[in-house]
Amino acid sequence: MGIGLLVHRGIKLSVYKYPEKTAVIDKNKRLTYKELDLRANKIANGITTMGLKKGDKIGILLYNCNEFVEIYYGMAKAGIISVPINFRLAGPEIEYILKNSDSKALIMGDDFIDRIDPIRANLEMITEKNYIVMGNRIPDYAVSYEDILTRSSDTEPDVNIEETDPYFIGYTSGTTGFPKGAMMPHRSIYNIVISHLIGRGIVPDDKYLLIMPLFHSNSVWHSNLLLFIGGAIYIYPSGGFNPKEILEIIQKEKITCTNMVPTMSNLMLSLPDKDRFDVSSMRWLVSSSAPLLTKTKEELCSFFKRSKLYEGYGATETGAVTSLPPEDQLCKIRSIGKPYFAQEIKILNGNGEEVPIGEVGELYSKGPTQMKEYYNDPEKTRDAFLGEWLSVGDMAKMDEEGYIYLVDRKQDMIISGGENIYPTELEDVLSKHPKVHEIVVIGIPDEKWGEALKAIIVLKEGEQATEEEIIKFCEGKIAGYKKPKSVDFISASNMPKTPTGKILRRPLKEKYWRDKETKI
Repeated sequence: MGIGLLVHRGIKLSVYKYPEKTAVIDKNKRLTYKELDLRANKIANGITTMGLKKGDKIGILLYNCNEFVEIYYGMAKAGIISVPINFRLAGPEIEYILKNSDSKALIMGDDFIDRIDPIRANLEMITEKNYIVMGNRIPDYAVSYEDILTRSSDTEPDVNIEETDPYFIGYTSGTTGFPKGAMMPHRSIYNIVISHLIGRGIVPDDKYLLIMPLFHSNSVWHSNLLLFIGGAIYIYPSGGFNPKEILEIIQKEKITCTNMVPTMSNLMLSLPDKDRFDVSSMRWLVSSSAPLLTKTKEELCSFFKRSKLYEGYGATETGAVTSLPPEDQLCKIRSIGKPYFAQEIKILNGNGEEVPIGEVGELYSKGPTQMKEYYNDPEKTRDAFLGEWLSVGDMAKMDEEGYIYLVDRKQDMIISGGENIYPTELEDVLSKHPKVHEIVVIGIPDEKWGEALKAIIVLKEGEQATEEEIIKFCEGKIAGYKKPKSVDFISASNMPKTPTGKILRRPLKEKYWRDKETKI
């Protein structure tokens, strides 16, 4: 097994302490810790008999399910590096990740066969029968996942693993070009879990509702968090977010904790009959991936009356960096809090110098949770690091008490008439309009100002509004040069988002910048 801060060692402790306790639940079955451990051993041993060894990579293309968790656990035991893949990607994008990561095998659901077949000839590094398929439809070139488990030993793999060895490669969403693979060692994931355990007061009786996709780093962190402490994970199926179904699960399963992105929270809070559900079992709720708008935060605190609300900041590359605890939620509006346990933060200008209090700069962090490198990409690795300090391009500022405020992505900054404008400032104002459901602000070309602010809005169901009404709403609430010059109204289905619900600005900007030589 090896020694040190190894992810599977953390889970194994719960197996010893709680062998008959439920560990993982999905819509099809429930696994105890002992069952999870034995199935993880079987897939680990099965994969190694197929020729993979310590240090090799394996792609994982699945919707949320119990098996996803046992694969992560089993691959960690075998020293094989998991490469989870966004299930919404098209064939060529999946091909890029598998090639970039040097994956030698692929575990996939039978739902993805039609997406893999057209690119399989290009995946020379994955040999015949190194495709493992979960489901009822098994192609000639593949083997059945359950067949592998049936014929494999459930003994503990005997592999010497170091805490600096990679646990998984997390590919970024690729909103600015090709996705980058953040290589995360065991030690980093283990330290992420420890920082959460210290900051949240997790207990073995906690039952976590895992809503976000398991290919996402946030779900990797939180699933291990509950497994380390002996809690249970209820895995919500992928492919959509049904807010009524979420509340039904919380009520029926007595869920004590979960993580949602702001878009999910807004959908849930918009339910007219939400108060009929019993959510009193909830002890803590985390909001992540984007800052909560003030109005949403206040409504969440009112709805989950017995639950503590946490906000945090982190990235696939950095792990969890900051946390805003419950006691600061309504007095430090829009803040992402202070550094997590063992994290350090700097906010730097373009010359690498720390900016004064209150000024905006690029956020850098240093701590035991960060990635080792971008796999197969030394240039982007160099760009991300400043010595031991790591940045993913986010812009932030700090107040006099040391609280951090995320202002925007560096590339999302709008320069209008020589003034730097951060879209989230205007989004926060317009989110308070009683007719607005969702809002995103982009910069579009303007001959006079260079860039002009455009607000793109999804109205609440049944509401109507005019451009003039929206712009007038900003008067007195934000500086004149930060008001939108134009407003577009779109349907909710046309608002582009990542699989975790984060609104994507880039697709909205493309049509305005398509024929321009420069994009700012």
